[in-house]
Amino acid sequence: MQIRIVSLVAGILLMAQPAWSNSREDEATHSVLATVETLVRAIREGDAASAAAVMHPDYRVASWQGSGSERHLFLDTRAGELAAIGKLRRAEWDVRLLKRQVSIDRNGMANVWAKYEFYSFGKLKHCGFESYDLFRTPEGWRVINFSDTDTPVQGGQTAAVCPG
Repeated sequence: MQIRIVSLVAGILLMAQPAWSNSREDEATHSVLATVETLVRAIREGDAASAAAVMHPDYRVASWQGSGSERHLFLDTRAGELAAIGKLRRAEWDVRLLKRQVSIDRNGMANVWAKYEFYSFGKLKHCGFESYDLFRTPEGWRVINFSDTDTPVQGGQTAAVCPG
């Protein structure tokens, strides 16, 4: 009887061990995604102060915009992005993250890769992929780089225009 109890307890502990070892990873993933979601929500709300709180002081934007031979690179700074966000009214812009992948380096660097749809005034305007690069600072995770592939939908469906 004692052997069964010891075996049962040992089995439970062995099965629980991976959950214990992954809890820090899960916590970090949750924290990174919460930072990105704070930025996305700030854009949706037109809340430049909340956006600034999760942007690194050297935050940069690179957006690959247009389609086909009309593609061009749009670059912006933290100040430019905060000024644009500050001019928005609630729900004028809405970014919807459809699929997300998170990679985190134990030294404090993370990347969130996400398929997205962008709505302006409630209408689907473009889609593609977004990449958020973050660093863990003493104040928490901060987004330092944002880049996306801004592909116009032009009445099409996201699955056809931005597969993947």
